[in-house]
Amino acid sequence: MRGLLAAVALAFLAAAPAAMAQSAAIIQQARATGQTASGPPGADEGMGAWPKIQFETIATLEYGSVQPDSGPNRGPDARLWFDSTFLAQISDELSVDGLFQFKPRQPLSASDPNGNLFINQAPARREGGKMKELYVRYGDYRVGKFVQDFGRAYALLPGFQAQDLVAESEQGYEPTEMIGVERIHVFKDEDGGWRQLSVSAFMVDRTFLHESFPYNEGIIHYKDGGVGNTRWPENVMVTWDVLNKPVGHWAHMNYQASVIRWGKTYGGQRGEVWTTLGADLSMPVHGSVDDTLRGRYSQVRLYVEAARRDNFEGMPGRARDFLSASAQYMDGPWILDLTTTQRWTTDRIDPLQKDELYAASIGYTLPSRTVVSLSAAQETVAGRSGAYLGLVLTQTLTTCSTCLARASYY
Repeated sequence: MRGLLAAVALAFLAAAPAAMAQSAAIIQQARATGQTASGPPGADEGMGAWPKIQFETIATLEYGSVQPDSGPNRGPDARLWFDSTFLAQISDELSVDGLFQFKPRQPLSASDPNGNLFINQAPARREGGKMKELYVRYGDYRVGKFVQDFGRAYALLPGFQAQDLVAESEQGYEPTEMIGVERIHVFKDEDGGWRQLSVSAFMVDRTFLHESFPYNEGIIHYKDGGVGNTRWPENVMVTWDVLNKPVGHWAHMNYQASVIRWGKTYGGQRGEVWTTLGADLSMPVHGSVDDTLRGRYSQVRLYVEAARRDNFEGMPGRARDFLSASAQYMDGPWILDLTTTQRWTTDRIDPLQKDELYAASIGYTLPSRTVVSLSAAQETVAGRSGAYLGLVLTQTLTTCSTCLARASYY
């Protein structure tokens, strides 16, 4: 199967929807609308008119199946995913941001011998929706529930299947389902790109916001344990971002370095320490300014990220390392991508566990902003292997890009 994927990748360079799954909307909202003003209003809105309301939904219909090398298959069946973002900008300084996420959430059966394969894929899992983010931004501060600005592979690797080994906080390193406070400092000098420093303190969401419907994940309790589930917001993160750094006269680079010191949780011997370093490079291939405005430009995008979890699962001497890479080619409406993730789990006593993922996909964007993509992946986890094949339709719906609600002028 891996040889077939390599052949497909070389022939197509495989891809995923331009609308990224799960946390893509979170990352964009936190780093753009969540941290800066949304830009000047149009002439019909009037300067200084507040509040401004924004709604946008990225909806995805996935039809796919997981076929392990041995044991029962999962699917094929269809599942719905969508991220709906909301922004109420009260003034230049104050806004309320939210992200409602509906996706397959039901855990796989503990009796499934392949329960560790493609744990974030849709087949055979019931869906549920809940608020993944809900916070208040005031100036450079965020307070509430939001995904910490740590790592980007779970958002930038293209497609659900490509993110499988890194998404979520228990097996991967997506610091999701956290409530806390964050301070961001954006440096004024932009000669070397937009630079920012983020510092935050947080803890696991143990409120009703963790409940979902119709499949209900329930409320988390302190005795449940799990990374970040401390009594108080004693988990601390520091992140350094550089965005849109010019590379010569033809490319731009984004990179990030980050560290999280997690507190000791119920039943854990020691708190985890997470570190990550990653970068992506975008290189235009050809196309004029007019081509860019019309969406007909071509570019190559390379992405690589490494991460490490020390004291994995609260055990001293246990660690989990990640290395992800992707190569993407965009040519007008076509998006092609090849992705791999390698994951190593080491322990003082247990033998090395090597997990790996290879994924390939090809996508096409229709004039209706609908992205149609075909994806394939091969994954090995804890000695069990299997393949995923899926057809995905993604639609971006902008209900209100900048609406005024009983506008007042300050």
